[in-house]
Amino acid sequence: MTFQDLPLKESLLKAIADRGYNEPTEIQAQAIPVLANQAIDFVGQAQTGTGKTAAFVLPLLNQVDVNSKDIQALILTPTRELANQICEEIKKLTTYEKIKTVAVYGGVSLDGQIKDLRRGRPQIVVGTPGRVLDLIERDILVLDAAKFAVLDEADEMLDMGFIDDVQTILSNFSEERKTWMFSATMPGPILNLINKYLKDPMVIKVKKKTLSNESITQKHFVVRGEHMTEAVCRILDSLENYYGMIFCRTKIDAKSLADELNSRGYPSDSLHGDMSQQQRDITMKNFKLKKINMLVCTDVAARGIDVDNLTHVINYGLPQDIEAYVHRIGRTGRAGQNGIALSIIEPSERRKLGAIEHNTKAKIDKALLPTAEELKEVLVRKEIKQIDQWLSDAIETDRENDLGFKVFTDKFADLSKEDVLKVVYGHLFKTQFDRYNKSPSLEIKERKPFERGERGTGRDDRRGNDFSGGRPQANSNGNVRFFVNVGREHGLDLRGLLDSVAEFANIDQRFIRNVDLKQSFSFLEVPEQYSEAILGIRGAAVGDRTVRFEVTTNQGAGAGPRREFRGGGDRGGDRGGRRPSGGGYRERSFNRGN
Repeated sequence: MTFQDLPLKESLLKAIADRGYNEPTEIQAQAIPVLANQAIDFVGQAQTGTGKTAAFVLPLLNQVDVNSKDIQALILTPTRELANQICEEIKKLTTYEKIKTVAVYGGVSLDGQIKDLRRGRPQIVVGTPGRVLDLIERDILVLDAAKFAVLDEADEMLDMGFIDDVQTILSNFSEERKTWMFSATMPGPILNLINKYLKDPMVIKVKKKTLSNESITQKHFVVRGEHMTEAVCRILDSLENYYGMIFCRTKIDAKSLADELNSRGYPSDSLHGDMSQQQRDITMKNFKLKKINMLVCTDVAARGIDVDNLTHVINYGLPQDIEAYVHRIGRTGRAGQNGIALSIIEPSERRKLGAIEHNTKAKIDKALLPTAEELKEVLVRKEIKQIDQWLSDAIETDRENDLGFKVFTDKFADLSKEDVLKVVYGHLFKTQFDRYNKSPSLEIKERKPFERGERGTGRDDRRGNDFSGGRPQANSNGNVRFFVNVGREHGLDLRGLLDSVAEFANIDQRFIRNVDLKQSFSFLEVPEQYSEAILGIRGAAVGDRTVRFEVTTNQGAGAGPRREFRGGGDRGGDRGGRRPSGGGYRERSFNRGN
């Protein structure tokens, strides 16, 4: 199917062709034919980035009466940016139509929007719920003649607390209005809204696509928190061309990162909740005109922003949920183009990354940051391109009477070509090269303290995983407590111990509880049903030391668990601990959950 096959006015089809669009997306192909000429209620469920805007704008424009001066449709959106974006889309699609549109939203002068509504006499109004409701209550925005109410990103409006305002606004329409709703998800309150305000709606669901889309290359880098900004800079240094977005979890991170990038010479700006509407508009204009190459923003501030031809999306830490990750990286690799999604994460985020891979069925490969030598090579290539342009300009410029140029050439008259090149090379690159050479290594080696060793190696292997007393007995918490013959002095930390035990026993890390990491050994607990998995660990080693797990035994009511030594292995208590008489070691019970 092409757009030319859809039941739209010739003026709309011509505008679509002018923009270079040929084939509709899935939601467009399903929604436009039923909405273009029918008076029905409609629900469309599809992810952000699937073309929902055109799916309702095109049929709406197809049904608007261009000769009427009444407001015929109201489009509600959760954010100011999305309202402006929809208005821009309508203007581009009405090149051959006389249809007027006005956007209304908070953060700017109310008087100016009132003038636009009264003088402009728009057929379509696009706005955020708060400002729309304000204008209705002032009797400025009158919806008596409106035939269509469109709710875009309905679930986002719910999340932002606008659902009550939306219901009040819908109650101001006539009973004959038709309601179209578009949403990525359908939580309970949205379903209730549908049941209350929509009459026998047609429902179309576009199945959620996985992120195995070959047009998006996904990679991640693991660095310490204090090195994340430097990692972003190295990535940008390694790219000869880029135009994209960097997502941060907080507005403080977004602002500080943008400031740091600008101070280092990367044209950037931030978009966050503390900015005025005028500042936001200027930032978006500069970004769309490519006066800045990187927009640093939070997920909330970026809602509704849809910019074409993004080459890169960078995650400055992972978002709180998987759906947000999907929305972030879906901003690149669109319309058949290739895109790159890069995530810079701390070691503690590895598990969350694994969950994203599992749920999206996509492989997010681990990558290494470019080395100093690789960065130097890229930097030199970038400057050579700039020098080529300078040479071209110099040839076309007459310097014969330029006294400044004569002073400059006289300075270098006695130097050889090689000496001149050294001076220029040092002048252009010294600052950057010094930063590369002095900056610490950002890479974090994969921490896998347990390795697969050969059975029979290590001085403790003769005792294996044997234990006395039959089936392990659970304590009052329903857990079985284990002694582990490795600790901090063997290179372990809490995260390394948890990761390794979970991997070797093939159990979820959250079932490893009450971990007590000591100097030369450790204790941990697991629910009784997982005790056999722990005892079944074989061939695990830390260095040349075979790792051994043994069940501890209880000494009676109120007593802490006890490890009974029967000869062999590491018998030393924790440094600073005590060794009671009778051959046993009674530990103080620490409750250090992971």
